[in-house]
Amino acid sequence: MPSETGSQSVREVARRIVDLVLTEDDVYLDSLPEDVEASIAVLLIEVARMLGEPTGDKEFRGSVRLLLEVGADVAARMPSELRELFEELRFAMRGVTVR
Repeated sequence: MPSETGSQSVREVARRIVDLVLTEDDVYLDSLPEDVEASIAVLLIEVARMLGEPTGDKEFRGSVRLLLEVGADVAARMPSELRELFEELRFAMRGVTVR
């Protein structure tokens, strides 16, 4: 079972990705390579929704796992800042702190 601290760090990193990509004007999202946008957009919106609503940790972590899985397929084409956040999220899911 994940620790409270681990769950919180997963939520913090997920929030940073959401804040980077899902801006009000969609400039960042629209600037992503088409395959990256198509791969992560729907799941990232779902993760953003879960961050804003009280959802169970198991459901949230399941959505994050799916996001990481599809993100892995297009990571080489992500901008470096986004790729690094995805890597940080992957470590947070494993309970490893990256700073």
